[in-house]
Amino acid sequence: MLLLIPLALNSEAVLWDLQIQANVENSPLISGDRPIVTGIVTDQASKPIHKATVNVKSGSMSIVTTTSKSGEFLAELGKHPRMPGNHIVNILATTPDGKTGITSIQFQVRGELSPTTVSQAKLSTPEAQKYLESSPEDFDRDPLGFILYNHYQKLYLEYLEDEKISEVLAQEQAYIEKQKETENELRLEAIEEFGPSMGIFSGPRYENYVNSLDEAVRDTVVKHLNFTKNLVENAQELRNEILENGGTAEEAQLAYLKNIATSRNLIENFDNYTENRQETNSDESLESVDTNSTKSLNPNKEESVIEETSTESPIKVDVDGINVEVEFNESVFFVNVNGTVLEFLVNGTEIILINNE
Repeated sequence: MLLLIPLALNSEAVLWDLQIQANVENSPLISGDRPIVTGIVTDQASKPIHKATVNVKSGSMSIVTTTSKSGEFLAELGKHPRMPGNHIVNILATTPDGKTGITSIQFQVRGELSPTTVSQAKLSTPEAQKYLESSPEDFDRDPLGFILYNHYQKLYLEYLEDEKISEVLAQEQAYIEKQKETENELRLEAIEEFGPSMGIFSGPRYENYVNSLDEAVRDTVVKHLNFTKNLVENAQELRNEILENGGTAEEAQLAYLKNIATSRNLIENFDNYTENRQETNSDESLESVDTNSTKSLNPNKEESVIEETSTESPIKVDVDGINVEVEFNESVFFVNVNGTVLEFLVNGTEIILINNE
């Protein structure tokens, strides 16, 4: 180090005969890639130098080439598992008549600096290879060499241990990724087998269900069913429109979920909203009721399926001595028949009986 410092200071003080402009074209690199160094050599008057000898060196690797008529050169350093970080390239150019120029540039190697890469870099030097390929008997009369031999042997054992740990971690990560992939495949198979749809809103099954309802609650239930059907259809149309216009599947799905959402405020004011719609008979959205849910509604379709009602919530009636009470809470409505509570969930695609208490 004491010898190198004066040399470095002297080199900075010298006005070189030749000027070198260079860079590493493919920086940043991945460990193991070949750095490609290109540049041009000129004199102090920026005149290109032809047939100048250029020595490009990085670490233990060195390439010698010559410049073209335009003063340009290219050197591709060898393939080497370099450590992540910045690496220096020293470039020396000389001419037959003794003119000289020197410069240094850097290139970057991507990656994380792990114990394995550090040990690998230390073991790849010529000195390390020398001692790793030797035997203890080679240093019977060389105590310093024997110490270095033990040092590199120990470093090699540490490297093997770190590599073994890294391999175990890689296997565990691969197992986790495989499990995620398998779970996703099973989930898709289950969805495909179940065949979810938006529910049944027409046909004999629907008619039988509606006719089985008590007359006191039939109209209210039908209005909400139609409202849900309209909501889902509009959301599906919006999703298809986004996909047709070049939107991503994620954007389309987010818009779909946003437009089928029904707030508690909208459900609680459902009857008032219906009355207002018939009174105004306009194309206004539901923003006057709930700004979070109105953008998903198509006024034309709403008017075809939602009729005016003045019934207040909850609904309480006495049918031949049977007390029936219907009330709503967001996407859930409850039917209480003489103390027996039926709880239904409207999830945007179907009506599900949650419990029967």
